[in-house]
This record gives sequence, structure tokens and C-alpha cells, in this order.
Amino acid sequence: MIPVCSMSSVALWVKPDAFDFGAIHAPLPPKLTLHNLYKLSIYARNKGKAGYPKLSYSVWKHVACNKLQISEDLAWLYFETFDMLSGSSFKEHSSWNKSFAQCKSVEEIDHLRSQGSVRTLQFILFLYIQQIHKISFKASLVSGGEEWPTRSRSPDLENKGSVAVKSLDEHDHMMFVLHHLNDILELLMEPESSASGSGSEACLTVEALDALGFLITGSIDRRTIHPLHEIARLQPERPKCGYSKISRTFSFRQLQSWLRSNLQVNPFGVSAILAHGFRQQHEVQEQNFLSLSDTFDEHSLLRHHESEPSTASKETSLNRSRIMSNTSYAPPEQRVTILSQVCKQTIAKASDSYSGSTVKVHRCHYSYIYILCPLRAVTVENCHNSTIVLGVAKTAVNIIGCCNCTFFAVCERISFSGCSDCTFNLCTPTRPVILPGNEKLVLAPYHTYYPTLEEHLQGPWGIPIEPNLWNDPLVLAPDRAEGPSTVYCELPPQDFFTFTIPFSMKGSTDGPPIPLPKKYEKALKEREKAINNWYQLVKTSSLSKQQRRQLQKDVQDRFQEWLADSGHATQLNGLVPAHSGKS
Repeated sequence: MIPVCSMSSVALWVKPDAFDFGAIHAPLPPKLTLHNLYKLSIYARNKGKAGYPKLSYSVWKHVACNKLQISEDLAWLYFETFDMLSGSSFKEHSSWNKSFAQCKSVEEIDHLRSQGSVRTLQFILFLYIQQIHKISFKASLVSGGEEWPTRSRSPDLENKGSVAVKSLDEHDHMMFVLHHLNDILELLMEPESSASGSGSEACLTVEALDALGFLITGSIDRRTIHPLHEIARLQPERPKCGYSKISRTFSFRQLQSWLRSNLQVNPFGVSAILAHGFRQQHEVQEQNFLSLSDTFDEHSLLRHHESEPSTASKETSLNRSRIMSNTSYAPPEQRVTILSQVCKQTIAKASDSYSGSTVKVHRCHYSYIYILCPLRAVTVENCHNSTIVLGVAKTAVNIIGCCNCTFFAVCERISFSGCSDCTFNLCTPTRPVILPGNEKLVLAPYHTYYPTLEEHLQGPWGIPIEPNLWNDPLVLAPDRAEGPSTVYCELPPQDFFTFTIPFSMKGSTDGPPIPLPKKYEKALKEREKAINNWYQLVKTSSLSKQQRRQLQKDVQDRFQEWLADSGHATQLNGLVPAHSGKS
């Protein structure tokens, strides 16, 4: 129960996850229309327990493939993505994923999938919001902006550093819901009430408002989050939203008016963080730097310049870099951390205070970023020439508009759009989604570790490591008539190496816990054997001391050349504090 306060002020806002990670940035199926979603609602109710209040995958697959002309792969993507965001997944990690990993045929997979079900009304809302990317999809992808709804961007936000357009679109999400609120509420109505033709006199049930909670949440004190249907039934709010305790229904007209009057931009979202100005920064000389032998259990944020630049360039880089968070004041489910315009720096983060937060990385260039915490979700946008290592992400990782980057991610789902020349080292129990606009992507299995990785995998934010579908992407790119081979390829085993995270932490994981495909494991063993053979050759050779010194010098010189040519020298320089060379 929500404590009633006479001074309470209702604030409602659109949930960010539904749009950020649920609205798939791909062309909308032509038949996924409002009219057909009405028909889906009626059809599901007529199917009994297989359709309502929970919709089974078998019923959805029939409608999607036979009525809406949606491919089976896309139908499952919608179903599985909604389930991931629903908060009550039919996938129990200890059973469903194990069963899936053991499936040996398409028929066995279909049978397993048919056992899944999702909340019908919420799923219909999920399908409805897919149209947010409908207008001028290709134009918006090329430009990196959004054409609907058109609005002038706040000068205040422009002056805050213009963090990614897609990271600041919570205002667009709110406007989308307001603009389509009548349709959204009608989708939630009982069919007989909707068919009466008197929408202004119609009612919605408590269950319908509970379903609307998939898109909208709120608070009465701006500290504690409450479900929408509970807020609407507070004694002071009942007359405003037309709630009848006897019939347990809301007046359509009054409820819509109440929602419109209370809906606002997310008070814990990106724009609020920018306005709040909570910025985690320290002067370079006051930072606690992290070296290869240090531990950073107690470090909140660690930043290093890759070299010793001039004072002017230092100040410019620091002024442009923006690292902000609401973790000090936001409820756990609304915590967000933003890293924007980090350039030529190494950042490492492993504090428990960020566990379960959503991370947004934007416009980071020539940098190395390690976020080794269990996370809720991650968005990475418009980064180039960087390496980004992420902790376990409970839901989704979206990579948008990145170039020449290397990613390491363990997550429930990952998608790429508008990326080129990027390498993704992955562990994910769902198929990676390759959206339009990508080229020259390289997929590889995840093979690194940090000391708390296994703890994170088994904790509340963990995900199953089997099956690992890293090399079985779903390519949603109809503009690529020449086939998916031009969009992505698997990393050749001869180019595969173990990636070492150059920090020590407290923890029990002392090696990569995620199994490797045999061909990559074989490649690592062969490389290790070649190295051992080299050591043995040098050891058993009859070189003189002078020859050994010359050989050592030649190897060291060649190693330094390789570091410079490969760019790894930049990363090593970034790991050494600028003041470490001072006497």
C-alpha cells in the first residue's frame, strides 16, 4: 500500500526501457497496424487461456506469420524482447535456457518456445510502440537524428554538451505517448466496451491500467516509485481519474485527462541528470590513479590521460568529458550513468554503487573504458577508435553509430545499428540483432575475465552463459540484397587472442569462465605451444652472452615497434599516472 500524504503531488513519466530497448530500430512490418492490433486483442480473448490474460507463443506465432505477414524470426524477436523487459520472464535461467541448449532440431526449439507466454495487454502495447521508428526510418538512420516528433532542442541541453540525440529522446517518448494516448487506452479496453462506439463514456478495468504500467510509472514523493494502477487508486486521485470502487473501473475520459495532466519528462532521466549537474570529476593532480598492480574495489571512478599532453589540451579534454550519474538520489530501478565525450583517456569503474544501473556511453574517442559492474542495460552511441569492456548486463546492450571499436559484453541481448569496422566479443543466450546500416562487423566469442565476473553471473543481475549464440545473428537489413556476408563475419581463429583486463580486484574468478568454441581453443593452445617452443629453442641454443643480449635487445625493439604500430602503446601509456615519472 502507498502511504497517503495530504501534500503528495503525483508525477507520472514514461518508462525509458520500453522505448530504449523495446522499440526495435528496424522497418515496421506493414501489417502491424492499430486496426490489426485491435483484432489481435479480440482474437486472443477468444482463444481462452492460450490467449488471455497471457498470450502463448503458439497463438502469437500463428497471428504474426499467417495474418500479419511477419517472419518467424521477427515474431520471436518481438516476443522474446518483450519477455526480457516484462519483469516476469517465462525463461527461468535454471530450466528454459538449459533446455534450449539441449535442443537438437527446429522442431524441439518450436516445442520449447510454444511453452512460453506473456501478458497479452502489455505485449499489445509493446507491439504498438514499434511505430515510433516508422517515419523516415532510413533518413533518421543516416542523419543520426529523429524526424518525429519535430521539436527544437532545449538551449540548456545544447549547452550541456549535447549528449546523444537518442539518449535524450525521453521527451520524444513522452510526446509519442501523449499524441497516441487515446489509441493506447482504446487498445486496453474490453472489446465490448470498445465496440459500443461511445468512447467518452467507456471504462477501463484495473487490469487495463496495470497493463499500462508497462509504459508509464510514477511517484508521489519523487523518491519512491509506485505502480500506475496503485497511484490512480489513491483516495485523493480517485475523483480525478474517475475510479469506481464498486465496479473497479476508470472512466475513459477522466482517466485520459488525469494522465495528460500528470505526465512529464522522467525526473530521473538523462535531461534531468544534465540539469541536476551531478558530475563526478577531480583535478588530475588529485586523482587516485590505478596502475596494473593496484586494486580498485574502493575507487568510484578512475581516469587517466593516455600521455602527458600540454596543460591547455588537458583542460580542453577535461572540460569536454562529461561523466554524470543520478545514483546518489534516484531509486534503484531508475539509476543512470552517462559517459560522454571522453577522449584519449582510460576509465575504469567497478563500484557496487553502480550495480543494476543503466549506462549510456556517448561520443567517446580513442579511449579505453572498463565498466566492470553488473548492469541493467547499456547504450553505446557514436564512439570511434575505442575499446569498451562491459560488466554483465541483465537485459540489453545497444550499439549505435560506432566505428572502429572493440566491445566485450555479456548480456541477455545485443543489437547493432549504423556501425562499421567494429569487433564484438560476445556471450549472449539470444541471437545478436544486426539492424540496418551496419557494415564490416566482426563477431567473436567472449574470452576475458575480471575477478568478480562469476559472482556477477550468478547474482541477481546475472545471465546464463549457455547457450552462447554469439555467432548466430539475426540480420534485419533488407537493404543488403547481396547477403549478410557483407555485413558481418566471424573472427578467424588465427586472429583470436585472450583479452587481459589490466587491473586487479578482489574476487574468486581467476580465469575465463565462459567456454570457448573448439576452433578458438585450439588456436590459443597452438599459439601457447609455439611460444613454449621458442623459449625452449632459446634455452637450448649455444648462444654466447653477447649474442643473448643482442637477441634480447632485438626482441625488445621489435616489441616496441609492434606496440606502436598496433596502437597498444597508447593503452599502456594511459594506464600509467602522469605524475608517476616525477621524482
